[in-house]
Amino acid sequence: MFSSLYFPLVSALSSTSAPRGQLDMLHEGRIAEAVAHAHHCAAPCLQLQADLQTLLGIEVDAEDSYREAQKLMRGSRRDMRAASCRNAGWQAFFRQRFGTAMSCFMRLVDDERLTPAQALEGRFGALCVLLETGQHGEAVQWLDELDTLIQAAADDADDRDHRDEADRAEVWRDIIDTLRYDLASQHDLRTAAQLSDHVYWQSGATGAFALRAVRESGFVGTDALARRAQRTRSPLLRARITYLDALRRLALGQPGAEAAALAHLNWSAANGLHAYQYAVRLEIALASLASGTPQLAETMLAPIAADLRAAQDHRHLEYLYCLAKARGAQGRDEEAAQLYRRYALAAMQCLRESATMLASLAHRAQRQTPQLDDVGARLPAKYRRAYRYLMDNLDRSDLSVREVAAEIGVTERALQSAFRNSLGSTPTEIIREKRMERIRRDLQRNAAHGEHDVLAAANRWGVQNRSTLVNGYRRQFNEAPSDTLKR
Repeated sequence: MFSSLYFPLVSALSSTSAPRGQLDMLHEGRIAEAVAHAHHCAAPCLQLQADLQTLLGIEVDAEDSYREAQKLMRGSRRDMRAASCRNAGWQAFFRQRFGTAMSCFMRLVDDERLTPAQALEGRFGALCVLLETGQHGEAVQWLDELDTLIQAAADDADDRDHRDEADRAEVWRDIIDTLRYDLASQHDLRTAAQLSDHVYWQSGATGAFALRAVRESGFVGTDALARRAQRTRSPLLRARITYLDALRRLALGQPGAEAAALAHLNWSAANGLHAYQYAVRLEIALASLASGTPQLAETMLAPIAADLRAAQDHRHLEYLYCLAKARGAQGRDEEAAQLYRRYALAAMQCLRESATMLASLAHRAQRQTPQLDDVGARLPAKYRRAYRYLMDNLDRSDLSVREVAAEIGVTERALQSAFRNSLGSTPTEIIREKRMERIRRDLQRNAAHGEHDVLAAANRWGVQNRSTLVNGYRRQFNEAPSDTLKR
């Protein structure tokens, strides 16, 4: 589970009570030290402690810590439900119950009343599920949406001069830049010619939609993404970037890459990152197979066998694939064929699970699409909520920009800026244009015959002044309302 490395930073971003020193430990990649520190902090750090226990695979203790942390919460019932859903989502994710995890995270994504921080984490959790199940095309879309939300949060923090929120937005930006490079590296590795029979990964990486999404997001230029990722400030993320560089070089058979990759593996073991350590072993095994060095792959796979047992999960199927390839490279064809058959069966099971999960996402998208026209679709994700609210309240003559901004928790200035940058119009101009469109539609449909009917249509859509109606209508349609009636 390579995306689990990002979880400590996301946990730190969502923490409101952890001491600054402990958060610095997580940023610097001193995970084991942060875990020990959280244990001694007790009550103020229970949420963060539970997250770290989940990360380390200490499931029973994590459940107890989450339960105690929620008992100490002093929020509304909605906040309690959101926290419970968030915690259950991460626990399911680390247990590789990806369908359950996605359901939990999507509840957060669909709840428009949550804070920006909660909305970001919900989307990040859903993104992690897609990354771990090899769904490249969908993951690219979610990365772009998350990127847009982060930019909106950064703009809002700058407008209000909130330094702490701006700093958090910068950390989120570093996470997204690193994830883009990570996904590009995963894509390059698993689509290497030597691994073309990795059918599970190919199913999510080589479809026409996925390849188009990869190209449109710049994933073909992996080197450019690497340079951008190198600007990240977090030592934890820079360690991942350095390792990814080594992984790419290892897949190409370049000297010195193996030692650098193994150094990162040793770091993960020293910090007790159980799930992440397995992911690194599998990634190194895949890179070594791509470069034609199956001996290193065997070395990486040996410690995994006992721990995987008979589990039929995503990590297990990659283990079976790597082992089958290694046996084939050694000339042990019969054993390789048996392992590959087991891999194919595991891949089929995981593909069915992924298909069910993606079908629910597609159904959700179909439900939401009609709510936005081509204008709203051009707005950043966060401000689409403002557009929906605006459209739902067009008939109210007292609708104001201040009210729309308050509905989504941003300043009027931030709302004006987002609309102007995305649409070239202010919210006030959009309200006026949409009202005139509704009035014109009513006049065309209802066959009104007099000025009274025209004013009645205008009043239905929040326009109560005759001169406002005539001037706005003529400006938009180059004719008077009476001219529309004559046709």
